[in-house]
Order: sequence, then C-alpha cells, then structure tokens
Amino acid sequence: QPATTATTSMANIDAGAKDTKKIFAPVAGELINIESVSDPTFAQKMMGDGAAIIPTDDHFYAPFDGTVETVFPTKHAIGLKSKDGVELLIHVGIDTVDLKGAHFTAHVNQGATVKQGDLLLDADLDAIKADGYDTTTMLVVTNTKDFVDVVPNEVTTVDKNAVALYVI
Repeated sequence: QPATTATTSMANIDAGAKDTKKIFAPVAGELINIESVSDPTFAQKMMGDGAAIIPTDDHFYAPFDGTVETVFPTKHAIGLKSKDGVELLIHVGIDTVDLKGAHFTAHVNQGATVKQGDLLLDADLDAIKADGYDTTTMLVVTNTKDFVDVVPNEVTTVDKNAVALYVI
C-alpha cells in the first residue's frame, strides 16, 4: 500500500472520504484565513477552527441542512448544528455585539430546521461599516475537537453555492 502524504488536494478532499462534511459559504465575499482576523478570540481559534469571509452581500444563508441552535438576541451571530454533527457559529462582524441588534434582521428562530441556502439573516453592511465596525464574518466549527481537521477551501471568492470549509 502506498504511503499517504501529509498534504491533500482540494479535489481529493471534495471527492474523497464519504465522511467529509461540506460547509457552504453563508454569504458571498472573499474567503480568508481565520488567523488573519483582527479579533484574537477568533484568530487564535479559542472557540474552534474555521475561516472568515469579507462579505459583499447583505444576505446570510444556511451553509448546510440542520437546525438553528442559537440566535443571539443582538442578531449578529447564529449557532447551527448540521445533520451530521457539525456545530457552526456564524459571527457577522467584529465587536458587532455592541450594536445591540441595530442593522441586523433575523429570519429564523432557535429550534428552526433549515436547508442549505435558506435565508438566516440580513445585515446592513453599509450601515455597520458607517458605524465604524469591521464586517468580516467568522465561520467557526465550535466542536472542532470532535473531528480530525477543518480545512478551508483554497478558492478566494465564494457565494452560497461554494464550499467554504471541509470538516473531516
């Protein structure tokens, strides 16, 4: 049997193991490394591994089929759980909790069942930026420890039909 290498191509991950879970981008934008965001809680992966998106659209969609575990009262963040066990936090913006819900509209409630592509929330990105906040959106697999690895896609431009993360 040939030796396995430490590096795996995106094509292999995408087509490979049946247990690989795909997390689609919840918003259109530029996919970036989570370690590059300005909030150390996310950059240092204290809540889990993932990726970040600099959003170019005000609409945020379900990245997989699953349930809404939490909608923060300030509507800037949503916790989801996929049918196959991935727990994902979508956190729109940095320090946007301080907006106390201004510029955010939630379209789902805790306990709701969602399908990939369902509208979760809207964020008025222009208004958020005008108030001085960074709109970079973090995608964090909060139960990273339950999996072997969380691998961001190598593409840089994503929308709701593009995979942002592979969970292995």
